[in-house]
Parts: sequence; C-alpha cells; structure tokens
Amino acid sequence: MKPYKIYAPERTTSKDRVSGATVHQLTNYLGHSVHPYFTNNAWYDNDRRFIFTSDRENVTNLFSFDLESGEMAQLTDFSDRRKGPVQIVRHINRERNETYYWQNGCLYGLSLSDLSVRPIFIAPKNGYHVGGGITGAGGKYIYIGFSEDLTDRIFTNLGASYIGFRETFEAHPHCMIYQIDLDSGEGRVVWEEHCWVGHINPSPTVDGILTFCHEGPWDLVDNRMWVLDVNTGKVHQLRPRKAEGEMIGHEYWLQDGVHVAYQVHVPTPGNPVRTTYTGFIHYDGTGEVEALNGPMHSPDHVHSLGMDMIVTDAGKAIKLIRREGDKFDAPRVLAMHNSSFYFQNSHPHPSFTPDGKRVLYASDLSGYINLYLAEIPDYETLPYLDQK
Repeated sequence: MKPYKIYAPERTTSKDRVSGATVHQLTNYLGHSVHPYFTNNAWYDNDRRFIFTSDRENVTNLFSFDLESGEMAQLTDFSDRRKGPVQIVRHINRERNETYYWQNGCLYGLSLSDLSVRPIFIAPKNGYHVGGGITGAGGKYIYIGFSEDLTDRIFTNLGASYIGFRETFEAHPHCMIYQIDLDSGEGRVVWEEHCWVGHINPSPTVDGILTFCHEGPWDLVDNRMWVLDVNTGKVHQLRPRKAEGEMIGHEYWLQDGVHVAYQVHVPTPGNPVRTTYTGFIHYDGTGEVEALNGPMHSPDHVHSLGMDMIVTDAGKAIKLIRREGDKFDAPRVLAMHNSSFYFQNSHPHPSFTPDGKRVLYASDLSGYINLYLAEIPDYETLPYLDQK
C-alpha cells in the first residue's frame, strides 16, 4: 500500500547565528509537528527515515521523514472522527518494522513496510488512562502503562505546565504495567501498585528488563528510578536518594541497553541553584558514575548514546557537553532553539541520531512546532554558552 499522501520537501538549511553549525529546518507547515520522545525509537529503513506526527489539513496523522529526499509520507488517515480519538504511540519496533496506536481502547499495529493495520490488544478495564507503548529487546513484547482515572476529582492538563501534577502524585492512583505479546495479543500484568507509575522503558538489548519511575515532584517521591525483571517479578530501586531534597530524573537507556543515564540535582544551602550531576549506572545498580555537570537552574532534558557526551535543551540553546573524567565541560552551543517550553510538545527534547552525527529537536520559534536537525561539527569549534 502506498502512503496516503506525499508532501514535498519543506526543508531549508542555514547556519546557526551563534555556533555557525549547519541546521536544517525539516518541517514548515501551519500546524504542529512533533517527533518521538527521546526515550522512544524514531528511526527505521537503516536509519534513513524517522517517524513524527503532524497536524495537517486539520487532522493529526503519523508521517515519515526521508532524510535523503526531504519528502514526508503520510502513513495514517484519521480524518474520520466518528471512529473515535486516536493516541499515536510514536515508537518503532525495529525488529518488526512496526509502530502502534490506540483507538477506542484497542491497540493497533501499523506495518511500516506496507501500511497494513492489525488489531492486537483490547484494554481490559475502564477507568484507566493508557500510556506508553515501547517494545522490548527482540520485539516480541510491548509494555503499556495503565493509570487510574482520577479526573472526577482532580483536574489535570499535564501537557500544559503540569496542571494537576502534584495532586495526582498525592492521590496514589492504582497503576499497572502490562506486557503484551505482539504475536498472540495476550496481555498480563507484570507490576501494579498504588503509586503513580510512569516512564516505562524496556532495555533495547536485554529482554525482560525495564525501568519505570515513581512519578511526582522529584524531591518528594520515595525513589524515582526502579528496575523490573518481568521474568521474575523482582523490582529494585536504582540509585536511591543520598541526601534530603535530592532530585533525580529524566532517566533513559544508553545505546548498549545495560546502562541507564540520569540527572541528580543536589540542594546547595543558601543557594537556590542546585549542584547538578549527570549519572550513569548499570541496571543491576553497580558501576555508578556521576560527573559534575552544572549548576542548572532547572532540570534539563538530556540525551546521549554513551557516557562521553550529552545533548541538553534548557534555556534557549541546544547544547553539547563533553564528559572529562569526573566532571563535564561547560556547555557549548550547538544551535539556538528559542522554543517557549509553554506546553509539553514545545519542549525541544533533543536526541542524537543513531550514528551520533546529528541532533534532532523541536522548536515553536516560528509560532508552530517544527522539527530541526543540527549537524555536529568539531566539538572544539563550538562556543561556550557564556560566550554567546
């Protein structure tokens, strides 16, 4: 089956005004375009294409972007609103060349090879919000989070400045993690508790191992990061808090699938700016490395493929920061994103391309959220943030 529509390239290329790095604006449409969160895999076709969602012709659909041609292929048609609202997962199962979406309580698989659609799993209970949808190593299972619906007593709009965030944390909703077999469609609960569970991230290389978080204000949760072995049902804390008020979060798997990266923000007496470290740890809790990286005025979205360099987005710049032993270099400007951070999708959420040569990010600088790809030059040529 052919794509529903092919959009001509909208790509333009310029030099960043601060760093001089080459930046490609990939989309330019009077509607928002959103790339996958940095914990989700966006890439397929030997990393020549990635998926994203875009609001075009008054409908949100799934698209793929061809890096060589710049063309954008529309992969879904959700224009018939009578079929019910859609939640697009924005994650690719590399082993199956498949992505997923929810509609009317049913999880569907969309083949990226021929755009065929298959129903997989029907949510078993009403009264729950569904979230997540990341496949584990080997591509056999997808992991889904279910969170008790509290909207009858708590007004929430987490996409807009986290309205209702603390109230939901304090309510201790019943939450479940489901493992769904993508062949049979059978699902089973692999973890449940009366605590707000989020950020369910299976290892990309170790089958049956995943991290999840206890969601809520980072300085108030009992422990942010947890590891679940779905084969044994055992759970353990990953990097417990070491000091009162310490904030830990924004965890993600490194490319090797055995190490987890995260941030630590430590209170500094008499100073509103916290001391910040970027950490790396084996999922079994061993081999902890925490390198000084800051200070930061607020938690930053951070991504990396390994332990040597990270990309971040706090403030108005996309920054590269190189690790130098037990500390990080000062931030260097790769590109000025100038995004507002006003709501969730306007966060740049930068991520390295799989080959580590470019950074994909979003910005609402133009008034709409568009996608950008910055080429990484020689690190030493980039200006420090405080020199711009």
